[in-house]
Amino acid sequence: MVAVSLPFDIWWKILDYLPLTVSFNLRSLNRIFLEIHRKRNYRNLVIDRYGKSTKRKLAALNAHSLGRYVYSLKIQPCWIVSNVPKFSHGPAARVSSTFDRVHSFFDSEYPKRKAQALVQKRMRKQIKLITEAARNLDSIKEYTLEWDEGPYHDEYFTAFLSNLADPIITPFGQTLTKLSLKVPTNKFRYLVSAKLPALEELHLHLVTKSLLESDINNHLDCLVVFVNNLFQSLRCLSISSTYTSLNLNLHQFFHRLGHFPLLRSLALTIPYDGAHLGSSLDSLRQFISKHSTNIQELKLLCRVRAATRIRPNDPSAKYWIQRILNSIQAPSIQTSAYSPSYNQLRGLRNLELALRPLRSDLQPFLTFLASVADQLESLVLMDDALKPHELGRVLNVLVQRPAQTLGHYGSSLNGYGYTNIRHLSIRLQYLCPYTVDLLASELRSLRSLRLTFSDVRFHHDEDVEQEQVQWTHVDELNFFYDALRTRFYSDWKLSSLKISECPHPRHPKWGKEMEVLFKGCIPSLVLFDVFEPTV
Repeated sequence: MVAVSLPFDIWWKILDYLPLTVSFNLRSLNRIFLEIHRKRNYRNLVIDRYGKSTKRKLAALNAHSLGRYVYSLKIQPCWIVSNVPKFSHGPAARVSSTFDRVHSFFDSEYPKRKAQALVQKRMRKQIKLITEAARNLDSIKEYTLEWDEGPYHDEYFTAFLSNLADPIITPFGQTLTKLSLKVPTNKFRYLVSAKLPALEELHLHLVTKSLLESDINNHLDCLVVFVNNLFQSLRCLSISSTYTSLNLNLHQFFHRLGHFPLLRSLALTIPYDGAHLGSSLDSLRQFISKHSTNIQELKLLCRVRAATRIRPNDPSAKYWIQRILNSIQAPSIQTSAYSPSYNQLRGLRNLELALRPLRSDLQPFLTFLASVADQLESLVLMDDALKPHELGRVLNVLVQRPAQTLGHYGSSLNGYGYTNIRHLSIRLQYLCPYTVDLLASELRSLRSLRLTFSDVRFHHDEDVEQEQVQWTHVDELNFFYDALRTRFYSDWKLSSLKISECPHPRHPKWGKEMEVLFKGCIPSLVLFDVFEPTV
């Protein structure tokens, strides 16, 4: 068979683009197809329910030594175990039912104890099967244990967390490089003795619900011990919290974290009002300062909702991103509004910020951006939309535009500047030809661009827009198309462009029309995609 003579890697790339059912149907033809199917079928193992398919897959892992194919394991132990007997018909069931009625007559608590015993028996059986499968997963690099914040059986999280501390039960702990945890807060104590010598990437999702602050701090102390034990290998630390965490205060958590000499990436995502940091940002500032020379990626993001609080929040807490950015820079005499000041993050390459907490005053952000503009390779501005003149201010800072060359909208299309930025992701109030002109002129070396917007307009001048109220959305879109057909950005090196879905009622040809339009005016454009924007 000629097809078999193709190298394994080529067949792998071909079948990896096709549905899993295709490799399933081909697996019996030869060993190459069987090997490819096993890799595809088992490389990302997800256990989010306990049914027949899960039992078959786990049994196959145990019986056929398939654990070497599993690269990523995700467990979501949020299923509720039934207390209903499996067999409810037949002679055995009738005898059991009669026996139960007799016991219940003499002991009213008997049915409850029997139901609890049945649940415990089933949980032990399920935990045993999953644990036995984990013994064979010695090639896993990524492990996720995730709680959906709903009702759960305590025993599952206890077992799956405590097993990390036992290299015999969980051998992949010695080679694990990425760990993501979203578990009940009181389970962190099972991590204290866990040793993960190869772990480089840690993602912590904190959900404290209505726990008291003192109890939360006690549980977080256990988490701190675990994290500090990773000081020799940790390169990426991501911490996020949910708005349902009533009494969470991360001040002590950051204060007790040690130094991680290999740390390159730090991400923090909290409710936008900053309630989980409190009024004092000293501990977070100190933590960033300790790692300022090593950090290459910094993400300060916020959730849409404010934190649920029992007591009023400090009014200044909502400016947490501004205050952090100000603290990173040392005071200096500046000759202009955007002149670079001293910055501690000399190795910073990737910056991702939520704009919503910065909307009251963009100046702290722009001042900080000026201090790192000559070293940034990627900039992502999330959460809130920029107006054209605000985008002009941001781009002017990125290319270190001298103040005297600024035009009415904060930038000059005729000026030239240099920037290292290769990837940009922003949210715009609306897309217009002026915005495209601005990006093409200022960021000529940009390689990748992601644009999210809620409208498409022809003009960028708000005064003109008010005069043209008679234009419909279709008119605006057609004027936009006509304007871009007259453009040709020969000097723009953009190779990848992603734009959000059509903001108006579904436009079936939106993606194809925009692809033709942009590829016609950007000769270097290779990849084009349309995505569904998130709220």
